[in-house]
Amino acid sequence: MKYTHAAIRARLCPAAIGLCIALPALGQGAANTGDAPQLEEIVVTGVRETQRSSIEMKRMAPVIVDGIVNDEIGALPDNSVGDTLERITGVAADRFKGNANELSVRGLGPALSFSTFNGREVSTAGPDRSVAFQQFPSELVNGVLVYKSQQADFAEGGIAGVIELRSLKPIEFGKRRFQSEVRGVYLPKDDDIDGRDGLGDRANISYIDSFDTAIGQLGVSIGYQHQDQAAPEDYYITNSSFIPCVTSANSPTTITGSAAEQTAAGTSFNCSNAATAAGTSVGPRYFATSSRSFQQKETSEIRDGAIGTLQWKPTDALDITIDGQYSKRDSLELRNMLAITEAARGIRPEIIGGDGNGYSPGSLIRYTGNSNLEVQMERRLREEEYKGGGAAVTWTGERLTVVGDLSYSESRRTELQKATNMRSLRRVLYTLDGSGDEVPTVVFDDFDITDPDNFLIATPANNTNYARYRKTTDRFDEISAARLDFKYALDGFVQAVKVGGRYSEHERTNDANNNADRPIPIAYDGRTPAQLTADANANCRRPFPTSSYMDESSTNVGGWALFDNDCVFRTYTGADSLPLQADSRGPEDTNVTEKITAFYVMSEFAALDWSVPMTGNIGVRYVTTTVDATGYRSEVAVTPSVGGAAATITVIPGTLSTISDSADYDYFLPSLNLSFDLSDVTKLRFAAYRALSRVGIEEFNVGITPVADANATTVEGVLANSTTGNPHLKPLTSWNLDASLELYLSQDTLVSFATYYKWLKGAAFDAVQPLPTTIIANGVPVTFNAIAPANDPERRRLYGFELTGSHAFTWLPSPFDGFGVSGGYNYVDADFEFPDPSAVGPYVSPANLRGLSRHSANGSVYWEKNRFSIRASYVYRSDYSKPNSNTNRSVDGSGYLNMSAQYDVTDYLQLKVQALNLTDTRDIMYKPGEDAITEVSESGPAYYFGARLRF
Repeated sequence: MKYTHAAIRARLCPAAIGLCIALPALGQGAANTGDAPQLEEIVVTGVRETQRSSIEMKRMAPVIVDGIVNDEIGALPDNSVGDTLERITGVAADRFKGNANELSVRGLGPALSFSTFNGREVSTAGPDRSVAFQQFPSELVNGVLVYKSQQADFAEGGIAGVIELRSLKPIEFGKRRFQSEVRGVYLPKDDDIDGRDGLGDRANISYIDSFDTAIGQLGVSIGYQHQDQAAPEDYYITNSSFIPCVTSANSPTTITGSAAEQTAAGTSFNCSNAATAAGTSVGPRYFATSSRSFQQKETSEIRDGAIGTLQWKPTDALDITIDGQYSKRDSLELRNMLAITEAARGIRPEIIGGDGNGYSPGSLIRYTGNSNLEVQMERRLREEEYKGGGAAVTWTGERLTVVGDLSYSESRRTELQKATNMRSLRRVLYTLDGSGDEVPTVVFDDFDITDPDNFLIATPANNTNYARYRKTTDRFDEISAARLDFKYALDGFVQAVKVGGRYSEHERTNDANNNADRPIPIAYDGRTPAQLTADANANCRRPFPTSSYMDESSTNVGGWALFDNDCVFRTYTGADSLPLQADSRGPEDTNVTEKITAFYVMSEFAALDWSVPMTGNIGVRYVTTTVDATGYRSEVAVTPSVGGAAATITVIPGTLSTISDSADYDYFLPSLNLSFDLSDVTKLRFAAYRALSRVGIEEFNVGITPVADANATTVEGVLANSTTGNPHLKPLTSWNLDASLELYLSQDTLVSFATYYKWLKGAAFDAVQPLPTTIIANGVPVTFNAIAPANDPERRRLYGFELTGSHAFTWLPSPFDGFGVSGGYNYVDADFEFPDPSAVGPYVSPANLRGLSRHSANGSVYWEKNRFSIRASYVYRSDYSKPNSNTNRSVDGSGYLNMSAQYDVTDYLQLKVQALNLTDTRDIMYKPGEDAITEVSESGPAYYFGARLRF
């Protein structure tokens, strides 16, 4: 049955009243004829073309999916794939250096998605399985999709969804295309730094072509992208751990005099949670931190990326495709820090959150304390490289289709740190006040933080003037995989049967700490440590590099005394670097191999002659996984507590040995997808399936890090605080129900409502669980229960809904017919409970699932006409959990506004400008309560301008 536009409106208005009101002209001219009008075919380009392609992709997919796709390379309008994905309903990004990076889908954290490039698993250089999408240049990707329900032939691993990046296949593209684009970038925050101009560049070039030859059709596509720009950031940051305290110093200004006088004043020790403590009174509980730092950065980001495809079709039945991806990113940071290194010492609280004062309970808003101050300098270089690719062969017969695929992906990240410091010549009394802004004001009593002379110690001691040279990370991640799929077409209700299998090997190694430190200068060239320190202070001074530090905050800390890191390091050590350890193995290192074998069977069915046409698929996937882990342990000498004396553990040098463990598990993953065409424009989908997501692969590390329980009276008890990993961790599994109602009112108009419910079990979290492991203690093997990650035994629920819409206002009179909109909203909630494992745990609520924002939304408005296009996009996500360093941590909700405009000078030349983070949004994190601020970063807006040549 055919429907006129007016009839369509009549049937759909009860379900989409708001949209129908917005489309008053959609049915005009058709109501009196009874026939649908013959619409002129209009060729669309740019934003509207992408919107139309994305709607059609969603409509034709066999599962619930959202995406942004375009047949043209370089058509995605964002600077990174992460920024593009963030504009898909239900996808929320965690930001890194001002850009969208790790992604959460429908409230499930970044480690619970499964990421592919052209259908192949992507390796990652991060600590877990989440992919840093910054490494993929958007100019060389023509589609990003998020599959929100699953079917049996999907590779398993993503409870949240499967994120797929696509590059063009040149023969299907079907035309020759050469494209080159050059853009400049202007970063105001970088321009404010002395000696910098805020300018950078970004360029790409690509070529696509296909040929008819004597050996069949050949196609080639190749693209290269280069980026060289800064990533400026200003930081305020605290130590990762907060501590509960109830004490208040009796006389916080007494920081000199005898030890007895300072003890009586309560200023010579940290605050505590004890009911009584000398020199203090007891009051309301508050949360303090052991250090606070102000940090200014000078940065550079250099990235090179390439994507290429070679396709050969010797016959219509045979398709052979080889493709590859490469990305290399070098990130340099010069960190300049002012640190309050004893931020819990001698505290007298003045404002504590609670009792209806508008601040979160226990947050320490204003207080007086005393501390040594340090100027800390650090050079941090992160180098990251990705290589991926594979070969696929597809043979298509009359009924049988066979697809074979081999793939390989590897990522490597190294991080090198070079750091020095200067400590204040005495402890300083200060008052810190966070009542006016998340970045506090600090008043230092009789101490000028901008005077270098105030940071010269007469007699250096350990860590008052250090030189550190560390390779903190050397991580390698490698995935090799092979898959084979068969599809046989049938007649009747069952349209096709698919069977196949996949085998992969995933190897992860990480050398976590290779340190070469000098805690104090060592005498050389006839100079004592004190003379070296004085020389460094006198000869390595430099001006503070910016006058706009934290200019979005109200803090009074705008600069401090500063020294050249390289100069100080050279003066302290007599060299520009220190030799790293030849053998840096340790218990924190990772060496894990994961082998996965999967088989599936799936049938596709259709009943197109039913009164309500229906299509779908049903299948089951079987997965078996083996984990082999190797770690390191050293022999220890253990002294239990006797007569109240503290127990101790001493690592015996030269006794490092390996320890190994292995585990395996298997699962059946059934799936069912149904799609009903309620009308020509209305589609109803249902999905039921089981899915799994594997825990972070470094959680499998079996190395043992000894930590003493000071009160234990047995060897086993003393060792019980030691930490290890757990290769026996099972994946998080879920049973899932999804439904989606989709209205396709025109090529340019989509309204959809989807809802989902998940029953999840097996989330991994840090817990004191009786995991038996063995170490050589006092010369004999001792088996004890270590602290290790564990699977949550409770079944949890996650549920939510999402709304998606897009529309082009072609029915409006010119020039308003160039307007269009798209957007989405997702609500999700869950009943996960992750207690804070730190000392504040008993006093704060448990955290929900990592990465879960109850609310996330995105919206875009564009106008495209007469060769000109302008677009504004806004993304928002509410608070979410992002734990670090074995403590719970949350990220404050925030929104970002971006705008872009482009003008086609000719059919070949396009000019474009773009502005990112026009709202100048800051990233804010907190720990035990939303006013217990642990991190604030400012990166400022970014402006791009350039031209594209395409023919």
